[in-house]
Amino acid sequence: MANFDRGTKCILLVEDHIDAWELVELNLPEYKIICASDFNEGLRLAKQRYFDLYILDNWLPDGFGVELCSRIREFDPHTPILFYSAAGYTKDIQEALSAGAQAYLTKPVSFDDLEQAVSRLTSDVGQREFESRMAELTAIREELTIRQMENAERAEKATKKYSRSGEKMIRLKAESAFLAAGGTRGDFARQWPGVLREELRNHRGDN
Repeated sequence: MANFDRGTKCILLVEDHIDAWELVELNLPEYKIICASDFNEGLRLAKQRYFDLYILDNWLPDGFGVELCSRIREFDPHTPILFYSAAGYTKDIQEALSAGAQAYLTKPVSFDDLEQAVSRLTSDVGQREFESRMAELTAIREELTIRQMENAERAEKATKKYSRSGEKMIRLKAESAFLAAGGTRGDFARQWPGVLREELRNHRGDN
């Protein structure tokens, strides 16, 4: 069985008040916090990196958190989104949840409540995680089998000297299966290298 990396989980905090950055970092020391001060920076970072959780303010200097939530959901439909905002009207909360958020905390809020919400949203759910990994492994195995059938004479050489383009194709397929099964992009990014090495070794029949 593959040895999955359980490294530090990473959170993107989109918040225009720097003092809020410091408070969140202080109260969530077990997480890596990446901060963005506005809508555009938050969207750019969300597209560039893998995160295990997004924490969004709803009032940003250049836009609204609800819109940012919708934009993130266009390319990342599974990673949890938590709103942490002073915008506490019922309409604000309903719009955020409709846009794809999992939870909404209205400032001021105790840091115990924040920590509990973050822990709940980033915690591993055993069966869901297992199904995600199995879907990922299945996608890798199917792709390896197809490649072997297409060119049996070169299969052994191809698996030993896997090209960058071939690995990218398998990674995209595996990632798609992993996310569709409910995994997060952050978990996939940490697990991928070990999973690929294990599957290639098993496919070749190495000890």
